[in-house]
Amino acid sequence: MSYILEALKKAQAERELGSAPSIHAAPVHAAPVRPAASRKPLLIGLGAGALLAGVAAFAMLRQSAPPPQPKLVAMAPAPAPAIVAVPPAPVVAPAPVPKPPVAAVKPPPPKPQPKPEPAPAPAAPPQPVEDTTPPLSQLPDAIQREVPQIAVGGYIYSANPADRLLLIDKVLRREGEEVAPGLTLERLLPKAAVMNYRGYRYRLPY
Repeated sequence: MSYILEALKKAQAERELGSAPSIHAAPVHAAPVRPAASRKPLLIGLGAGALLAGVAAFAMLRQSAPPPQPKLVAMAPAPAPAIVAVPPAPVVAPAPVPKPPVAAVKPPPPKPQPKPEPAPAPAAPPQPVEDTTPPLSQLPDAIQREVPQIAVGGYIYSANPADRLLLIDKVLRREGEEVAPGLTLERLLPKAAVMNYRGYRYRLPY
């Protein structure tokens, strides 16, 4: 910077030297006239000094001036994108698939229901067989005298032969037992007993 000021002062002094002398100016001896070619370096130096001075002044002004504040430009809000309602695509119902024709199937003929058979009637209790065995009085007299005498005290008759009992001489007897020598209780009937004495059968009422 001092170099530029020094150049400005030097240029000012040279201009004063080229102007007319005043009354206060010291007498200057006339310098020998130089050819015109010797002034070109002086003019070039003056022009360069003036250019440097202008550049320096511009630089000083630029440094002293506050930096320009950036202008705030209000940005217009961007318009919101318009929402276009897109209609939903129409739902295309699938074409009904034709069903294959079903051949008419005849139902099987109904099976004949078996006729309910009547329940068998309950078996009737066996009727007592009418015994045709003769009484003791119809046997031969000799056999009647040989048959042992027995006393019947009571009896129990049942449809089951195993449950039939006859009280003879105070002893309970069953069918097929020998109740006296040669005398066997062959069978019990509802109201009489069939006795067998040595092959002779007779009926003994209770």
